[in-house]
Amino acid sequence: MAAVFDLHFHPLAKRFLHEFDDEKRQNGAYADPLRIPLIGQVADAAVGFILETQASIAQAVKGEYRLGVAAIVSTEYVFASRKGVLKLLEYELFERDLFAPLDNRLFDFINESQGSYHQLFAKELQFYKWAAGLLPLTKPETIIINLVNRKAAGGARFEAGKLNLLLAVEGGHNFCELRINEAMAIPHPARLIRKYREDKSVDFLYLTLTHLSHVQEQCLCSHAFGFKLVKDIPEARPQADGLTDLGKQVINACINTNTNQAPILIDIKHMSLQGRRDFYAYRKTLLHDPPADFTPPSLNEKPLWPIVATHMGVTGYDSRDLGNFIKEYGVEEGNEHSIRVKLSRQMAGVLPVGLGFSQVFFNPATINLCNDDITEIALSDGLIGISLDARILGFDIIIQRRYTVVDYFSKGDFARFFPELAQRLNYLEPEPDEADHADEPVFLSAHEGRFQGLAGRITRETYLFCLNVLHIVAVINRLPLAERHNRDGWDFVCLGTDYDGLIDSIKAARTAESLPAFKKELVHYLTKAEKAYRETFTGTPSLLTENVEVVLDKLFYTNGENFIKRWWGMV
Repeated sequence: MAAVFDLHFHPLAKRFLHEFDDEKRQNGAYADPLRIPLIGQVADAAVGFILETQASIAQAVKGEYRLGVAAIVSTEYVFASRKGVLKLLEYELFERDLFAPLDNRLFDFINESQGSYHQLFAKELQFYKWAAGLLPLTKPETIIINLVNRKAAGGARFEAGKLNLLLAVEGGHNFCELRINEAMAIPHPARLIRKYREDKSVDFLYLTLTHLSHVQEQCLCSHAFGFKLVKDIPEARPQADGLTDLGKQVINACINTNTNQAPILIDIKHMSLQGRRDFYAYRKTLLHDPPADFTPPSLNEKPLWPIVATHMGVTGYDSRDLGNFIKEYGVEEGNEHSIRVKLSRQMAGVLPVGLGFSQVFFNPATINLCNDDITEIALSDGLIGISLDARILGFDIIIQRRYTVVDYFSKGDFARFFPELAQRLNYLEPEPDEADHADEPVFLSAHEGRFQGLAGRITRETYLFCLNVLHIVAVINRLPLAERHNRDGWDFVCLGTDYDGLIDSIKAARTAESLPAFKKELVHYLTKAEKAYRETFTGTPSLLTENVEVVLDKLFYTNGENFIKRWWGMV
């Protein structure tokens, strides 16, 4: 099967950033990739091709997408501020963009507190409705998109020949109606979420509770540190203590089916490790001892609340073993609300090629899934999307090989995990700049194929993708069959590319158009990767009990479609 399902991507995001005016944005070019100026292409190569359009509507169609989840996310202050990476890319010369075709009015709106994150969210939501031909006055000449909606007449329907999209919300800040950076009033995101749930014109599969920064005007949960292209902005580091009371109100508003049968699932991506633990505990309370005004979601008249993790990699360890991976911890001057932690890396496997660089490692940062997270998702009958961001998967440059990774915890989260260590905090020197998004040294990039056996970037990234998937399957298959809903570990994984989410996508699947070829390439990698995984994690039983093509069909499409059919009743 050549079809593709994607649990998390941003097909209209680059077009939205390009034009702030709603009416001007609604034109025939909406489906096409954006062209980047020449100097912008040079800058983009230096930071990891994050500006290059990876998944426009046209690219997704060429990449054989049949079904996917389009995530809407409002640009946060940390990216738009004068210290944020996007702000650095908005410069113009003679009224022409030097680096990237981004509309400066968006940055002005954010930096000057002209409105709220929810206003930006509503503008992008309207763009999706227009593209799907749902607005009464204006429509595209050719309608390529079908927005799947449980609340529409006839229910959630799949349309052949179109790009079938479900919508999702990345970050609870999208439901904040307070002016950006003005925290004087009391936010009411739960009230707004209930309003959206009653709106029959729109439907959301999931809400990613937090994103990549501490939003002072509406804090729902501490976030996992995950974006290194902003410097000296404290809000980029986590500051809250796990899941807040306001976050619990939002979860309740999303999930309660007491008066509404269209719940919004919670995506645990971007939640801090402590935030995830708090969420699991709160979820269990709502499922097994709910308050009188709360009815948990159900399937076939049985309570069921799937957990989704939409664009992930794995740490390779159980969170209870986190202390064994800490090599350094302390406080940075200017970031006193956060604890900097240096983590060692769990080996993912030894590749059959390498010339001395055959070992590859998972990314141990807590933005990734720990083994106990994977278990919670399987027990819930949930779904895990695998990111195609090279850094999330654990890729590291050969010459600058680092065996540790810097992570950050809020002080509250760190104290709850490590009460004794929290009593012995020292100040640390500022972490030196890392070339986190630099490409391979030119010599190796250009000539790696000339050296017999050298594991170049494409090879290492592709193996790491396989090893991340295999680790999830292995962890799930340790569970008794009944606890994993009588399904194999391969039934819980899918793609969650995060294309156009400012990622450095792996070279073998740089854009959505690459995915059919990438799938064919994986046929040659997966068996070797499984052998390498089992040699590293001794005692692991065979993980490829089915034909490789069968498990790849599950990974690339059928698991996602089955989940949507099961959860949304899509026909």
